[in-house]
Amino acid sequence: MDADSWYNLYLYLHRLQPEGKMCSSFTRRTRTKDEGPLLKNGSMLLEKLIASCNGKCNPIRTFSAEELSKATNGFNVEQEISRYVHFVLYKGFLDGREISVKRYKIGESKYLETAITDIVIGSQMSVHKNVLKLIGCCLETQNPVLVYEFGGEKTLKKCILDVHEGQFEPLTWKSRLRIAMDVASAVAYLHTALSRPIIHRGLSLISIVLDSNHVAKLSEFSLSIAIPEGKSHVEDAISGITGYMAPEVWTGSKINEKADVYSFGRLLFELLTGRNNVPEYYAAGDAIVEEFVQSYVESNRLIEIVDHKISSEGINRDELVAFAKIALSCTVENPEDRPTITDVAKQLRQLRKDSPCIP
Repeated sequence: MDADSWYNLYLYLHRLQPEGKMCSSFTRRTRTKDEGPLLKNGSMLLEKLIASCNGKCNPIRTFSAEELSKATNGFNVEQEISRYVHFVLYKGFLDGREISVKRYKIGESKYLETAITDIVIGSQMSVHKNVLKLIGCCLETQNPVLVYEFGGEKTLKKCILDVHEGQFEPLTWKSRLRIAMDVASAVAYLHTALSRPIIHRGLSLISIVLDSNHVAKLSEFSLSIAIPEGKSHVEDAISGITGYMAPEVWTGSKINEKADVYSFGRLLFELLTGRNNVPEYYAAGDAIVEEFVQSYVESNRLIEIVDHKISSEGINRDELVAFAKIALSCTVENPEDRPTITDVAKQLRQLRKDSPCIP
């Protein structure tokens, strides 16, 4: 990256700052041996921003590595919100307010591009009320560190699968319906509102943070991929989250937005049953989750597999069946037979509107 390119990047990143929020990380200075990651990461970020959205995104700040280390008490394990395969999300405190800080795995160069992708897509999605707002990033480290508004210390996983540990209260049926509807709305925005359709590829219970009012916030875009202009599908290496990947992803064929619809359907199963999607959570012969649920719907026994934390609320059986059928429609094998996520969001809104348990 030559001097002119560096200066253009400097100007560009300062243009992303909110008015009056000039960032110390990108002041012009004498080069040091520590500028390697800054130059490399900044160059990749600028290139991806231009390719993805012509350089136009919502304002973000840049932070120094020292600032974020202090904000998280040295990335203390006691401040972890969630831990994933390739990153850890921490609670932090900076400039008089709480923040969330995502730190990608160190020593793995392959995570550099996923972190950059997370910044590029996250900066475009931050306007949506059900997306954890990206405040900024640090480019001084080997892999960029992302900084978000504080969305709370609860992930959907903790509130669905980990409540037995006694740390969190179980979610009510009302909350689960709203969460499903709100996540569908965020994914629909990802598919339809940006300059090109984006496939998320990382929907899971961990990628959704819940605030104090149980409002869902999608917080993870590192696996996202854009569908090329003029194309209806994209080809890429197998990528996704085990337990959520559509059949066409496993076979390595072309994929489109319907892969996310499948993942979302699997997430709906978890909201309904309180069970993880991975096979070991099911009895032998019941490893295919959608077939397991389908059998109970058809035999009029769905209530037997509904999460006992909500079945005790006395929810109308027809309402539970309608929810299960939405999930089943999302997870049919042929992607062409699945609804769009926009249609799914509409169905969930109608279901919530018609629910007698929701005022």
